[in-house]
Amino acid sequence: VRTSTVVEFGPIVSILVLQCHSRDPLNRLTAMTWLAELIHHPHSGGDALLPYHAEVLAAIMSCLADTEAEIRTVSERTNADLLTVVRDTEGGFELRPLLDTLTKELLGKDDVPTKMA
Repeated sequence: VRTSTVVEFGPIVSILVLQCHSRDPLNRLTAMTWLAELIHHPHSGGDALLPYHAEVLAAIMSCLADTEAEIRTVSERTNADLLTVVRDTEGGFELRPLLDTLTKELLGKDDVPTKMA
């Protein structure tokens, strides 16, 4: 994926988001690592992920309070990277889906790491 010039982000993001909710810690870690790679994909500049930012955010937030330290670390870094991409995006995009996801995750969880992110 890293060197590919054409990437179908939609199907990849859908699969990775599902795997972020897996019972298997290796699946969660791998999915979060791949999401981080997609955020930094050289041919997307983050813009190709714009339609999927809310889904990616939900996946990240589900892993922020993971029982596995490595998953928490990768998700914290990925969250910071996504925030940077959103902040630096020059094109217009719908902020509402991100806000809806953020509100849902914050109101639906009691864990501190998720709320601090």
